[in-house]
Amino acid sequence: METMLDLGLPELLGAHGALTAGQICERLQLEGHRGWKFLHCLALAGLLHEEDAARGSDDARFSLAAEVSEYFGADGAGGFFFRDLVTYWRNVAALPLAQVLRGLPLPAAVRWPPPDLAAAEHLETWMRVTADGAVATLVAARALEGARTLLDVGGGDGTMGCALVGRYPELQATVFNLPASAAIARRTIAAAGRQGRVVVQEGDFLTDDLPRGFDRVLFSRVLTDWAPDVCVTLLRKAAHALGPDGRVVINEALLEESNVGYALSWEFRYVFYDSFGRAVYKSLETYRGLLAEAGLRLCRVTPMTDQAFYSVLEAVPTR
Repeated sequence: METMLDLGLPELLGAHGALTAGQICERLQLEGHRGWKFLHCLALAGLLHEEDAARGSDDARFSLAAEVSEYFGADGAGGFFFRDLVTYWRNVAALPLAQVLRGLPLPAAVRWPPPDLAAAEHLETWMRVTADGAVATLVAARALEGARTLLDVGGGDGTMGCALVGRYPELQATVFNLPASAAIARRTIAAAGRQGRVVVQEGDFLTDDLPRGFDRVLFSRVLTDWAPDVCVTLLRKAAHALGPDGRVVINEALLEESNVGYALSWEFRYVFYDSFGRAVYKSLETYRGLLAEAGLRLCRVTPMTDQAFYSVLEAVPTR
């Protein structure tokens, strides 16, 4: 996959469709014998589809497999999420893990809060390109139906707020985020023409209180980053931010049997993120206990769908 991206092979086949091995090797300046074998390996790995390759002919045709089109788009030029993930894995693979575990300084450590605008832009790009699945999960759960006011805590660049007010005509959304991300969110909201229905409030949810009086307080892909004790603090703040009959809505990936592979890959990634907590992926029962500790009762659970890794939990104050 790394070399496939280095060569620009998804873009080539996305633009031109199936090409022969000879054509691919010529356009990418590959040595023909080695290049053919590499294309065949990609096909065996499920990354390319091959035709008439049984005899190793230069006329064998190769095209993008469906999975690669899903990763990088039909034109092969998209896929920020997967391209960035591959870049990350390459960076950490070059580090001696035993020495990292003994305290080796990390050359490109991820820190919270983001230290500059460029870091904030990178973080919010991640949140934006994964927002569609999160929005679809919330809509499928019907967790925002009937709500008129929404507080999106750590609400990224405003993409989700804009999408949700588009889905629910009576909804007004407030995005609560750090100053740099808040500036990015204002830009997103203006570009979407949602200034009248999505507003931004600057703040640090780790140190500041949340604004109050909301029908729904949403944590979407936020609590996963933090250790359980931090989550309890955030959930207590959310409980105080609710208006009458309000609910806290959690849209996060759970550590359940069907999600272990996803959780494992990200828990390993968090080894290299000193700013974040331990045991960040939590089971449903763990969330139930954290909510109870924060003065909230879990009242509804919507399991994840095929559209994303997230489940939706809804909670109400116990008193």
